[in-house]
Amino acid sequence: MSLRQGAGLSGSALKWVAILTMFLDHLGATVVLELYLRQPTMVLYDCYYGLRTVGRVAFPIFCFLLVEGFFYTRDRKKYALRLGLFCLLAEIPFDLAIEKTVFYPQGQNVFFTLLLGFLAIWFSWELSRRLNLHPAAATALAAIPAVAGGELLMTDYAGFGVGLIAALFVGRSLVREPGMGRGMAQLLLGSTSILVYCVMENNDIEHWAVLGLVLALLYNGQRGRGNKWFFYLFYPIHLLLLAVVCMAMA
Repeated sequence: MSLRQGAGLSGSALKWVAILTMFLDHLGATVVLELYLRQPTMVLYDCYYGLRTVGRVAFPIFCFLLVEGFFYTRDRKKYALRLGLFCLLAEIPFDLAIEKTVFYPQGQNVFFTLLLGFLAIWFSWELSRRLNLHPAAATALAAIPAVAGGELLMTDYAGFGVGLIAALFVGRSLVREPGMGRGMAQLLLGSTSILVYCVMENNDIEHWAVLGLVLALLYNGQRGRGNKWFFYLFYPIHLLLLAVVCMAMA
């Protein structure tokens, strides 16, 4: 039996993996980094680097689930509005935790990236359906302005993040039947996107993000149990708490 047909991880289980690894990533980027800057030691550096490495797993899983959500949501307009709402709700906690300031226009939280990616694949879907374009061609056309938007807004993961969402969407569109074939197509295109980014940016840590896509192969197509609002609210709340801890250390 294909993992997509029964066994494996539900969407909620994947979200929990993403949330845990994201929290560890942000713990390293805030509290552990603050400790290291105060007293640089190899132990703290290794802890920081290890947490950031584990954290690379989170974003690809969120991107994968966003693409799945696009196909399964009952109302894409509400989905986009929900992402937009949390763009605003999460911005101050993000700036406080990561940049130690209330307003930092040079960096926007990851919900901006997810929103741009969602709008790109939505536009791609409409182009493909109305103009009978190949999914890859339609996605390429739709992703260009969204990738540019990610770069101009300086969102978390920027244009690379939007491009990864587009790559996963193309992989899903190319293989219509659910199963390992579809997962492998997404893994191939997503991994290529990640590795090209690592080479272009000389990034020596982001390649670990491929592990997130490997975990996505275990997705069984089931939503699973979990309150969707918790998953949304966790992002700004945990950033705010980490910001408070860092301020208490000052």
